[in-house]
Amino acid sequence: MRFLVLFFRLATSLGVSAQVVPDPPIYPGQDRTYPFHGAAGFADTTAISKNDPTLVAWATGYQDLDYGVGVADNWKTPAKALGAAEGSAFSVVTLGRGGQITLTFAKPITDGAGFDFAVFENSFSDGFLELAWVEVSSDGVHFVRFPNISYTESAVGPFGATVDPTKIHGLAGKYRAGYGTPFDLSQLQLAYDAAITDTDNHFTVAYEASLETNFPFLDLSDIRYVRLIDIVGDATARDVDANVVDASGNEGAIIYDPFPTIGSAGFDLDAVAVLNQLDLIGTVQSITFPNIGNRRLTDGLVTLSANATSGLPVTYVVMEGPAAVSGSTLTLTGLGQVIIQATQAGDATFAPAVPLTQSFFVADELQHIFLLPVANQKLDTVDALIDVVSSSGLPVSLSMDSGPQDAVVTESTHLFTSGSVPGTVILRASLSSGESGGVTYAPATDVQVEFQIVADGSSQAPRTFSEWQADNNIAGTHGFDSDHNGVSNFEEYAAGTNPNSASDRPSYLFEQTLYGHDFTLELILSARALIDLDLETSTDLSDSESWAVVIPEILSIQNNSVGARSTQNVRMRLPSNSEGRQFWRIVFTEK
Repeated sequence: MRFLVLFFRLATSLGVSAQVVPDPPIYPGQDRTYPFHGAAGFADTTAISKNDPTLVAWATGYQDLDYGVGVADNWKTPAKALGAAEGSAFSVVTLGRGGQITLTFAKPITDGAGFDFAVFENSFSDGFLELAWVEVSSDGVHFVRFPNISYTESAVGPFGATVDPTKIHGLAGKYRAGYGTPFDLSQLQLAYDAAITDTDNHFTVAYEASLETNFPFLDLSDIRYVRLIDIVGDATARDVDANVVDASGNEGAIIYDPFPTIGSAGFDLDAVAVLNQLDLIGTVQSITFPNIGNRRLTDGLVTLSANATSGLPVTYVVMEGPAAVSGSTLTLTGLGQVIIQATQAGDATFAPAVPLTQSFFVADELQHIFLLPVANQKLDTVDALIDVVSSSGLPVSLSMDSGPQDAVVTESTHLFTSGSVPGTVILRASLSSGESGGVTYAPATDVQVEFQIVADGSSQAPRTFSEWQADNNIAGTHGFDSDHNGVSNFEEYAAGTNPNSASDRPSYLFEQTLYGHDFTLELILSARALIDLDLETSTDLSDSESWAVVIPEILSIQNNSVGARSTQNVRMRLPSNSEGRQFWRIVFTEK
């Protein structure tokens, strides 16, 4: 993950001697000799775009999920591996070091012309390649691994590491986010034929024995399971090249990939796409399954509301977690992640629907993030503090979704350095499940914010209140109202409105939500104003000491530009109380 480059340069050398690999032979079924296919965008690449029209389906379910080492709770999101690839760094399930997952499909994969399926990972570059073995099965019991070769000569460090894709073959994770590594089932037949006739002269003894044991149970026209197993890049994993033998007699070249990584360690699965599939008999139907969302244990019963377009009843199955289902009623039985799948098996008229899976957390209490919109930043800004807190008091992690190469943010201290290249930055605040004061909290919904890095003197550069006053030819204190429209100059500075026009004033929308459970506040803030703000509430206006700061929940931050004016439209949710009347105020201060 790109945002961790700053924090974990703990091991740039693992103390493993570089391996010497011979001129690689060609094994049966191999579609390319060494050097292998290059990165996405190269003329000879096999990378398949997530938008490629030849992709006809995606994985619809999973089983046998076993997380490895180094996975935080917010990355344990298997439902994100189902359906179409998003090409996002965050829309993935992380397997952890040595973890694995088996994907299932509404229609079986079949051996057709060319490649038959593709695996998508979330690498942010062509060189940060976290790898996985790929195995397939028809019966869910006997799995056959694709032949694989890795000729990376020596250990690579954790983050910022480089693996040359032309030295990788037959492993998932060869390409950057948004591009899948494709696999051709016919290679398994060719490899097996060579193994049983002893004509391969290439495979390790262990791989050849596995082929001979499991391939007879494989129906290449009916592949129902794809298993991915994370490769730990600590020099313990080896490929199938029997021509590489170390001093201890171990066969196979060492497979290196970034190690050690933490938090989102190991293979990050975005999706598995199908290029060739068997057709099923019957009218096509689909399922809609509304998001359940994280729940408190005290919520008790949850009514599930999936529907099939056929009108046939939907069946629910709890795949894992502290819950039980009866009909459409889900009973929460403990704390932790719940994964539930909705299926419709079809009938004499309708084909089976593609199953849909939902995952959510059950906790003592929910939590949310407040990320104050970030003003535009000047070039060469160093250690600007990004204001982000949680309602629980648990620490929030801050990372970069995208931005210029030398723009960085620290994960835990939330300090931003802009670098010397202008551009757009997108930051992401995330918050895992955790415990505080004996209360277990569910993970919070991520919050994103976008802003610009600009040159000093740009029409979009940030400016202080005094600079804004000079630009508008006004003077006075923060509370002075130059245009006598009932709004202070500092409020107009914060909103980016004209302090010399009574009709141009800040916009606030405050309303109680349905059933009166909470309130929605909408603010429009200038992308150039260097401000802080607090939301405070009170039930007694006569008591000046009764005002208390609350942590609102960010619902959305929308960037807008009209002419030279750039603003951020911020929607947030504020909690109501049970004491009758309630008052709110916004406290603006200069940063």
